[in-house]
Amino acid sequence: VAHRRNELIEVATRLFLERGFHNTSIRDIVRACSFNIASLYMYVSSKEDILYLVAQELMNNIARELFETTLVPGSARESLAHGFSSYCRICDRLRRPIRLLYREVSFLPADRRADVLRTVADVVTFFERIVRQGIANGEFRNVSPRLAALNILMLCHTIALHTREVRDLAKLKHYIGLQLKFVVAALTTETGIKKKDAAKRGVAGCVKNG
Repeated sequence: VAHRRNELIEVATRLFLERGFHNTSIRDIVRACSFNIASLYMYVSSKEDILYLVAQELMNNIARELFETTLVPGSARESLAHGFSSYCRICDRLRRPIRLLYREVSFLPADRRADVLRTVADVVTFFERIVRQGIANGEFRNVSPRLAALNILMLCHTIALHTREVRDLAKLKHYIGLQLKFVVAALTTETGIKKKDAAKRGVAGCVKNG
C-alpha cells in the first residue's frame, strides 16, 4: 500500500509539473503508474484527492526535514543562521514542487487546502519561536515575531519562486549569506549595537590614553 501511494504521488507530481493540474487527467496518471485504475480508486476518488496527497507529502517532508535542524539553545542568532540555511537548501532542492504548490493549491477543496496551509504555518512557527527567543534574551529588538517569521519564510521561498533571478545574482551559498545578513540587521537590537559601539570607543580610548 505504501509503495503504491508513493508511486502515485511521484507520478502525479511529475505530470502536474510537466502539464499542469488541469491538463493532467486521472487516466494520464494511471497510464504512468504500474497499477490499474481500479487500484487507484482504492486510494483516491478524484484528481483533487491526488493533488492533496502531493501537497501534503511535500509539506510534511519539508517540515520534517526543517524540524531536524540543529538549533543552539543559548543563541537565537546561531539558531536563526542554522534554520535559515537549512530551509533555503530545502527550498532549492524542492523548488519545482514548491512552485507547483503555489500554483495549484487554490484548486483544493477548502478543508484540504486548510490542512496543507496548517503545515506551512508550522514552518512559520519554527522561525517565530527563534525570533521570540531572541527578543526574550535581548539579541533581537522588539518586533512582531510572526511577521518576522513570515518575512524569513518568503526570503527562502524566493529561491523556488524566482530561481533564475536568484541564480543570476548569486550562488546559493552566497545568497544565503547575503539574506541572512539582511535578516539579522533587521532583527538586531539597537541596545546591543549601542553597547558594542560604546565598548569599541572604550577600548579605543584606553589605547589612546595608554
